[in-house]
Parts: sequence; structure tokens; C-alpha cells
Amino acid sequence: MSQEKKQDKKQKQLSKKGLEDLEKEIQECKKLKEEYLAGWQRAKADFLNYKSKELEKTTEILEYSFREFIIKILPILDNLENAKKHIPLDIKKNEWVKGVLQIQNQFKSFLEQCGVEKIQTLGKKFDPNFFESVGHMETEGKESGEVIEEIQKGYTLNGKVIRPAKVKIVK
Repeated sequence: MSQEKKQDKKQKQLSKKGLEDLEKEIQECKKLKEEYLAGWQRAKADFLNYKSKELEKTTEILEYSFREFIIKILPILDNLENAKKHIPLDIKKNEWVKGVLQIQNQFKSFLEQCGVEKIQTLGKKFDPNFFESVGHMETEGKESGEVIEEIQKGYTLNGKVIRPAKVKIVK
């Protein structure tokens, strides 16, 4: 065989071998690409799940903190209402007293805007989900288990009880 034919044969063999190597390399690259893509998709899904859980946790923390804040300021409203009950008649028309009462109304309005609602008690049937019984009384003409006196107001925040009403009920 001539030198040229030998070289052509060698080149064809090298080309065939080179093509086979390239095809193997392409297959490996495709395999790696699929692995990397699947890994990236899992990582993205994991991140989105993490982000969702963190948002949930943050929301829960904020709701808990807000609930605790409301619980801590409710005694202020209680004290304002007690003070209102004990205003002497001779100063009820006083401008300063009217101003304090206006502050109480603003405070109530603020709490309502925040989703705080007073639990209705008088005449209602005792419900341990909303009421805490602090006493019993015998009363004629009233049904057993009916709330007859409110000792401390109860409140809900967005429909959930944050402070049960303390009540006396018919025995």
C-alpha cells in the first residue's frame, strides 16, 4: 500500500475513533446536563418551599406578637371603662372629662379596626369557649346556665378568643 492510502486509512480510523469519542462525550454531557437540571429544579423547589414556610412562620410570629400586644393593652380599656362608671355627676359635663371619654372612644375604635370585638355575654347561654365562670347565682325566671352578670369583658381578635369573658351564671 502506498503511503497516502495508509495515511487515509489511519485518518479514517482516527476520525471514526474521534467521532465515537465525541459521541461518548456528547452522551456524557447530556447525562450531566440532565443531572444538573434535575438538581437545579430540586434546589429551586426546595427554595420555594423554604420561602413559603418562612413566610408562614413570619406571619405566625407577627400574629402572635400582635395578639400579645392587644392582650396587654386590654386592661387599659378596662380601666378607662371603670373610670367612666365612677365619674361624679357634677363633672360629667366638664370638657376635660369629655376629652378623656373621647380618648376612650378612639381607643375602642382603634381596637375594632384591628379586628378586636367584645364578646356579648348577658342573657347568653354559657359557652366555655367564650366564657369563664367565676360564680353561680340562683335566680328565678332565668334558665340554668344563662349568663346573668359580666365581671370582666372578653374579647376576640379576628374571630379567635384572646380573653374569655369572666361571668356569673344561673345555677
